[in-house]
Amino acid sequence: MEKRFERFILVGFAILAVGLGFWGYARAGSDFTADPQHSPFDPNHVYLAFHTGHPWLEALRCLFSAVGLIRLFDLFQPGKAPWQLIIAQIAVPGIAVLSAAQLFLTGVRKNFRTALARRKSDHSIVCGIGDVGMQIIQNLRAAHYSVVAVDLLGDSPFAATCEKAGVPLLQGDAKNPHVLLAAGIRRAQTAIVCTGSDSENMDIALQIDAIHAQPRYLKSGRIQVLAELRNDWMHKRLIASDRRSLGSGHVDLRLFNSFNAAARMLVKHLHLAPSPEFEARAFVIVGFGAYGREIALHLIRSSPVALGQMLKIVIFDRDADAAREKFAVTNPTATEMASLEFVNASVTPGSPDLARVIEPRLESAGPLLGVALALGDDEISLCAALEMRSLLDRNGHLHVPVYVRLEYYRRLGELVRSIENISSFTDRLQIFGTLEETLSPEVLFGSQLDAFAQALHEDYRQRAQDTLNPQANVPFRELPEFMKMSNRWRADHAPLLLELAGLHLEHGVQSPTAIALSEEQIELLAQLEHRRYNIERRLVDIRFGSVQRQGARMPQWNDLSDDKKIWERREIARLPEILAGLGIELHPIRSVRLYGNGLATASAELDQLLAAPGLAHCNLIVDLDEPLAVSAAARALSLPSFSLWLFSTEEPREFSLRKPQAQPPDRALLIQRANGWSVRDRVALEA
Repeated sequence: MEKRFERFILVGFAILAVGLGFWGYARAGSDFTADPQHSPFDPNHVYLAFHTGHPWLEALRCLFSAVGLIRLFDLFQPGKAPWQLIIAQIAVPGIAVLSAAQLFLTGVRKNFRTALARRKSDHSIVCGIGDVGMQIIQNLRAAHYSVVAVDLLGDSPFAATCEKAGVPLLQGDAKNPHVLLAAGIRRAQTAIVCTGSDSENMDIALQIDAIHAQPRYLKSGRIQVLAELRNDWMHKRLIASDRRSLGSGHVDLRLFNSFNAAARMLVKHLHLAPSPEFEARAFVIVGFGAYGREIALHLIRSSPVALGQMLKIVIFDRDADAAREKFAVTNPTATEMASLEFVNASVTPGSPDLARVIEPRLESAGPLLGVALALGDDEISLCAALEMRSLLDRNGHLHVPVYVRLEYYRRLGELVRSIENISSFTDRLQIFGTLEETLSPEVLFGSQLDAFAQALHEDYRQRAQDTLNPQANVPFRELPEFMKMSNRWRADHAPLLLELAGLHLEHGVQSPTAIALSEEQIELLAQLEHRRYNIERRLVDIRFGSVQRQGARMPQWNDLSDDKKIWERREIARLPEILAGLGIELHPIRSVRLYGNGLATASAELDQLLAAPGLAHCNLIVDLDEPLAVSAAARALSLPSFSLWLFSTEEPREFSLRKPQAQPPDRALLIQRANGWSVRDRVALEA
């Protein structure tokens, strides 16, 4: 943009200079035409008359004479020539010199960029610098990656930003192999393709593959190519490839989009309430565009509900009927694995649907896992999130998190989150899906996720050497695309399944211990994993046997052979050791019920936990109306790992206190540390 502005300025001055010359010659008329017989520097130089008699020819004469000032042939002196000619004789050559200098500097700058790019090695190439590409470049630079950018436009605002940041930018079409070679594709470590067009992205990615397939371009090691693909149908078809990897022996090709990454983040941050008291089986999605659909698919795939139960997803959208039809076409089996309810409603502030439609549906949905807003516009999403937060609070769902997807304005979202009236519960308003997060190197390259996925695959190869499918008996990077994604999905959803089985993950442990799972835990996890894998396969319509059938069903757990069940149980039993190798330790979750008959044994349970801290994660379910329960729970606040869930007949007044007390009593202290609260009538108390 700056370069274009400079060009406009130069063109404007050129027009002004020539215009002054034209004006001067026109004003002088036939009295000021240079005499070629005398030198213009001769003080006796005079001007001879030359008049055509035709207006158009006279105008052309003036124009050509004005442009001819660039030669510095004429010398007009003050007092003897019109002032316009005196200025023009300096301005016209000056503009010509400046234009030539700009062209020279542009050429030098372009050659310098190319030279910089050619000299780089083990760098990252970003093809396309729109919103996505520019954010990727900023994230890579913040992580100290060496970056080269390629874009069709060399004078866009993002191009100017790259130049100021010292990022080499090559102007050209990345589909052209010469442009890629100039960017140093032979020595690059990664290439990220995000031009804004799915077909362009895939074409460039395949061009990179073709370059590296040529023997003269071989380099040591593989290049990782990340291609942005937003089309739901195309993404699903390519991911479902069970024949081959998308890449080759020299190129590791991986698809990405910010919608998928945002949905992964949301599901990753889901935390399950203790069962059965606070157990939730419903989730609400507001807005069912690309983000909303990905959230629904990830929730269905992870299935964060107990065995024998079905996840319920309530979807609010302005055009819910069209959203239902589109989702049914692209995901025909999804409705068989979750209860989907589509509701026509608007969540914008002041909408009558808030009280008339949405509030009653929230109440009838039952206990909620969370509410996600993905409306496509940051400002509208944030306002709608506050409206939903208000509705939930008004109906006693104080701890139910509201997830709001903001692409750009994370700081504004954090500010709004910080002024929440109720400070007791964390994560009541969670910001997710910003481009800064979804396009970070960790998410793009998936190092942690792939480490877990590779560990799962290698463990599988070691245990199944005799019966292993030849397609799977290869390193992780050479797996067919669906097998790669299957391992990634399993790694992604393992924390939720472990939590359903009563296990808590502790990350970053220095010397993690691989605990031995009980037979009950192994059996439950094996059934949960079998259900998840069945859902995963059906969502992508993958093959079973030799024939592909849309929505084909795998056998249910009870229909499996004994040998198959034993195999899956052994696979689950290996999980603690695999996780320990990644620095993750499993802790059993102990639920201590400080209400009713549970009060009699709770004190002994707490003494046991306090005597051996760090060996278990404690779920405390506390009756706030019972003084003995409150005093006992206050003792447990010294445990290194615990969750605190409260209930009472009425909403505690402490929730509305803006300033905590200097030395709060036990009850107020519990409320400050609580993970959730509910009115007694909504809690499924054990007898």
